[in-house]
Amino acid sequence: MSRRLDPLTFPIHGRQLIEASAGTGKTYTIGALYLRLVLGHGGKNGFHRALMPPEILVVTFTNAATEELRHRIRQKLVEAAGYFNGTCKGDGFLEGLAGAFPKASWPEKARVLEQSSLWMDEAAIHTIHSWSSRMLRQHAFLCGSLFDLELAPDDENLLEEAACDYWRSHLYHLPPRQLADLLALIQCSTPEALLDRVRPILRRDPLLEGDPFELLGKRHQAIETARREWSADFETAANQIRDAASRKILNGRTYAAGSLEKEIRQMGCWAADNGPLPDARLLYKFSHTGLNEGANKNKTPPEHHAYEALDLLNNVLDPLDVEKALLVHAAREIHARYQHQKALQKIVDFDDLLDRLNEALHRDGNGRLAQTISEQYPVAMIDEFQDTDPVQYTAFSKIYGGRPQTAFLMIGDPKQSIYAFRGADIQTYLRARKDTGDVPHTLDANYRATKELVHAVNQMFGFANKHPEGPFLFNNRIPFEPVVPKGPEGELVIRESPSSGLHIRQMSQKEPVPKTGPRGYLSKMAEDFAGEIVHLLNLAEQVPPRAFFRNTPDAPLKPLRPADVAIMVRSGGEARIIRKELDKCGIRSVYLSDKTSVFDAREARDVLYLLRACAWPGVERTLKAALATPILDLPLHHLDDLNRNEAAWEKEIERFGRYQWIWHTRGVLPMLRTLLQDFGMSSGLLTATEGERAATNFLHLAELLQAKSLELEGPQGLINWLEDQLQKHPAGSAEQILRLESDEALVKVVTIHKSKGLQYPLVFLPFVCSFRQTTPKDMAMATYRDEQGDVRLVKPLDSATIGEMETKRLAEDLRLLYVAVTRAQYACWMGIGVMGRKLKNGEKNTLHLSGFGYLLSGGEVIPTRELSRKLQSLKGQCQHITFETMPETPDHTAYTPNTQTVPLMPARPFDTPVFRDWRISSYSGILKATGTVPQNTLETAEQGTPFDFPFSSMEDQLRESEEAYFSYPEQGQGKPSIHNFPKGPEPGTFLHGLLEWAAREGFNKVARDPSLIDAEVQRRSRHRGWQNWVDALRKWLQDFLKTPIPLPGQETLLRLTDLPSAGYRPELEFLFAAHRVHIGALDGILTREILPGSERAPLQNFHINGMLKGFIDLVFEFQGKYYVLDYKSNHLGENTQAYQPNAMVRAMLSHRYDLQYVLYTLALHRLLKARLPEYRYQKDMGGAVYLFLRGIDKNRNGIYGDKPPEVLIEKLDFIFEGSGENR
Repeated sequence: MSRRLDPLTFPIHGRQLIEASAGTGKTYTIGALYLRLVLGHGGKNGFHRALMPPEILVVTFTNAATEELRHRIRQKLVEAAGYFNGTCKGDGFLEGLAGAFPKASWPEKARVLEQSSLWMDEAAIHTIHSWSSRMLRQHAFLCGSLFDLELAPDDENLLEEAACDYWRSHLYHLPPRQLADLLALIQCSTPEALLDRVRPILRRDPLLEGDPFELLGKRHQAIETARREWSADFETAANQIRDAASRKILNGRTYAAGSLEKEIRQMGCWAADNGPLPDARLLYKFSHTGLNEGANKNKTPPEHHAYEALDLLNNVLDPLDVEKALLVHAAREIHARYQHQKALQKIVDFDDLLDRLNEALHRDGNGRLAQTISEQYPVAMIDEFQDTDPVQYTAFSKIYGGRPQTAFLMIGDPKQSIYAFRGADIQTYLRARKDTGDVPHTLDANYRATKELVHAVNQMFGFANKHPEGPFLFNNRIPFEPVVPKGPEGELVIRESPSSGLHIRQMSQKEPVPKTGPRGYLSKMAEDFAGEIVHLLNLAEQVPPRAFFRNTPDAPLKPLRPADVAIMVRSGGEARIIRKELDKCGIRSVYLSDKTSVFDAREARDVLYLLRACAWPGVERTLKAALATPILDLPLHHLDDLNRNEAAWEKEIERFGRYQWIWHTRGVLPMLRTLLQDFGMSSGLLTATEGERAATNFLHLAELLQAKSLELEGPQGLINWLEDQLQKHPAGSAEQILRLESDEALVKVVTIHKSKGLQYPLVFLPFVCSFRQTTPKDMAMATYRDEQGDVRLVKPLDSATIGEMETKRLAEDLRLLYVAVTRAQYACWMGIGVMGRKLKNGEKNTLHLSGFGYLLSGGEVIPTRELSRKLQSLKGQCQHITFETMPETPDHTAYTPNTQTVPLMPARPFDTPVFRDWRISSYSGILKATGTVPQNTLETAEQGTPFDFPFSSMEDQLRESEEAYFSYPEQGQGKPSIHNFPKGPEPGTFLHGLLEWAAREGFNKVARDPSLIDAEVQRRSRHRGWQNWVDALRKWLQDFLKTPIPLPGQETLLRLTDLPSAGYRPELEFLFAAHRVHIGALDGILTREILPGSERAPLQNFHINGMLKGFIDLVFEFQGKYYVLDYKSNHLGENTQAYQPNAMVRAMLSHRYDLQYVLYTLALHRLLKARLPEYRYQKDMGGAVYLFLRGIDKNRNGIYGDKPPEVLIEKLDFIFEGSGENR
């Protein structure tokens, strides 16, 4: 029994359940109720006061759903405001809503609606997990929760660590024989395998039934006792069995001569301690009980104490007890260790959020937390409630149960509860249904599908209402109620006739049974459905089209296109089968449900080879491996030529050397894109089979590598990371899952689970009769609650237990079938056939075990000869269901799309002036444009782009370097020291990296702990083969951190170790506007104000316009003043005397570091002016300090400092704003 929901009179108070069948306007209804709550509409059926968006809690289960709800509700509010203002028309609901208020109040109501629409960004529309997190933070005191908890959804590493800890703690110490036996029992050989085995019960806290290691000890004691008995008199025991078998005392089939000797030898090996324990079958067969059972009638089997010993052993041996005890013990221990580690790190995962909130609600004896939340959100609407679980329902019941002046609205459809694998529990929904009196409010009009399809679905599921268990099992507690078609008026026309809503394609009953087993069924259906889709698409390509959509009799025809077709499957395996057949027919398709990690793709291995070659272009083996990768697809004759043509080989080395340079200067993504272009991979891949897939994977991997490169040290670190990903085969996180290879108009293949909530013009269900019957293996980790409410692992399997699990499986299959057929808008095709597996009654048809088979027969076996009659019974008098017999010989016609192109309209002329010189520039970009630095350091693969900024201050340093980047660093001579440390950009990067690491760790902390310096220097040196320099670098860094540094305008010397961690910021990035700044004029100002009269390379006359970007090595505060500090690795000489003031001035000017530190000072000036309330340049600005890393010492060598004049900085500030003199 149910009540039809009227959105204008629905009671918005107390606990209410809304059942919304597929396509019946669930989201529209939520929006309508939202409007009523905002306006305070409804009288006795409304809420007692008007609410604003932050007070109305709307909860759903995915981020995409929250954004969709937010958008649709905002749209509804804007539309309603327009109606109340008289600026737009409304539907029947808006007319009724407005009619409930006096017309004089409409402008005020419109204002409220407009205000609410503007407030939607703060509306309480959340996923269940984000809302739980918000409650734990907002009400931390009431929840007993920490304020600084971090959400870490990817917890796999911590779980693996917990599993390894358990393995080391409990399994390492076992004797080898016991360990081998235990691992065989639990079928695990690694900690990772054990974790996978216990994962289903980690959070269920099952009851521990006995110490597994004590049980294991008793087991082995019994085994050893029985083994000794057999060993003591093996020959007698064995000969007696041989003799009894030969004299026909024992059953000839059970104790057949052919296998008996092999089994006796197996027992002998075990008795002699040379073999494993025989399996349970053999131990029983040679036991006293087994021999008696295997004796022929009126025959007396042999007797021996060894046979009786096996009886005793069989009574003790219960592998399931040890296995079950160990798995429960492991699950509890691993989960406890996992939770402990999360607590130490102050992190939580998604499941913790709701668990902690629920625990807090039930721990709160006086109900303050529940009352606080219900006052914060007087109304809660839970969308997709059929996917709830016991914890979620219990938490919301605690908050809203029995509280006056609140409303708890649950909106869902039990027929669409298909996410049990994510924790959705249909029993919880049924409990909520019972709690609301088993009289839900229902939406009874379908707005998605045509009337033909609605009537067909009504007939198919309504037919099953007569079954004792109903159409969805559970004692008919989920009945099917027909819906009224109110969808589109259009129709699908095939061969000049309107199409039926449901097409049931039946496999020919002449098919031999062996071919109609599960594999034969899948193959046959895929072949037939691919042919049917080709046939329909080819009809649509005819002129005029013979397969098209028509919305009204006078409307233009819309020919059927591949993009209109969706094929729904249950698994990736089914998707591969149907896509293979589609490909044979020339139909391109895309799989929308692929959860495979991109690191499992073949291209990941190819990219690894390419990275190695780009990192070490001079290594022949790595370069050849890269050139031979399938993704480059070089001809064999070209590869062969490289072995014989030295010039061609040198050219490849040079080419990959350029890639190495791009990698170091621009990053791994530009390098891989350049490689893609150079080898013509784009065009080559797109013309190959699965080429789009390969190209997409390649670009996807390039993006992941670029993102990871920001966290890792150098090419070697990135290569190591990719190798780890390939070895671990990580479960695909969102960013690692394969991306769609194309968004063209292709046939869509999608799993039923992924399709929920979506709609497609045509839906094809080729494998609707496939199912996966419950097996004992499926139930190995199933749990149940005993009479005391304790969770236990499932009892030893019996027919009743398996039957119960099979019923649950069938019920979910029925719900999946309902979801699948209700995705269609115009028509749905289903494939029906018999499965060739012999049953106990001799029937060779298991169709009744599938969801569709249950609709036909209510679970009774369907004899093959009765199938057609059953189908006719299901159809009844419905004219919108059509039966079609599949051809015995499949149609192999290929899809032939009409290649005639439609002439394009002439392009509209674009005559708006385009401002072309806007760009993001940098200090090094200015030098590059003026040719101040050597050209060989500045060539890039991206010349001419409007972006010329560095990715980090290290790259800025590299661009300034005088040494060519595409050269290997020069090795120093003599005893290693900082003065003869290799020169070049890579060593410079190395030194910068060390100092950045020290800054982020804390200068003082690093200086006080030499072991930290030692470990870091060794790690970084090892990656580059500079182990000989470790001692020199360690001493240099220790001395450097403690070297006194004079500062401009300060008498007190600074040591970096004097700086508190909060008093400095490494790698400070800046970005500010540059309005038509003339560099020549800027240079003239600098020349007059900074070291006037000193010679320096002039900057050229050009403009920069756009933004100026850069990175400052270190910004720090000391004694109330703020400074910029930059590290320079320039090599000025062989000792510190080469770094005296005159030499440093020459270096500063020759590299135009004067421009750099003035720009950096300007950036800091702007920052301080915005941040410090009473900022003054002379009082707060300290200036710039440049440290020449190879020459710094306590005698002030290697240290250059200056504070640019305030008038200069102010003038530059005006110039960059575009308001100063700038010619």
